[in-house]
Amino acid sequence: MDKVRSCVDQIDPLFKALSQGNYDEVAKISELIVRLEHEADKIKDDIRTHMRQSVFLPVDKKDFMHLLSAQDDIADSVEDLAVLLRIKNLDTPETIKDSLRELVEHVIKTAYSGCDLILELEALLESSFGGAEADKVDKATQVLGTLEWEADRKQFQLAQKLFSLGSQIDAADLLLWNEVIKKLGAVADKTEQIGKTLRIFLSQ
Repeated sequence: MDKVRSCVDQIDPLFKALSQGNYDEVAKISELIVRLEHEADKIKDDIRTHMRQSVFLPVDKKDFMHLLSAQDDIADSVEDLAVLLRIKNLDTPETIKDSLRELVEHVIKTAYSGCDLILELEALLESSFGGAEADKVDKATQVLGTLEWEADRKQFQLAQKLFSLGSQIDAADLLLWNEVIKKLGAVADKTEQIGKTLRIFLSQ
């Protein structure tokens, strides 16, 4: 999850560089994200290799794999963003700048909340997935769900502003921006899966 968080750390500088029209910096950050995602993949594969062996876990192995996949999906979504922004040099229309900045900040906040939840796993294990720690994690998963729902709303509002531009924006740019907005939303969507999986842990 530390490696996944490193990917999330690059979302803000990526969009700042894009907003400033610094496409060389966009390319540089994009390459860094691709490298970080690859490193996260290697860690994920190493964990999966160990899980094929006869390892005892305090939770169902299938649910543990879902948690691992949820983390991987966050890094994948950030990488998808980075790749999309390398397709062409996108201008950021003034009309969507504020809403885009708001969505970017909210998605990052949501992703960090998911990262923080993973840090609670050790304490959860020590408490046998019960007591005050379990209550704390349960509340945090509810907050994460709310953050994802708010991200959906912000994503929809940004898409509305984008499509209201009509002929003011090139058709290719319109389609590409729409995909970028979807991938931003996907980072929040994938993060919520961490909360859902941890709730499964708590229910067992």
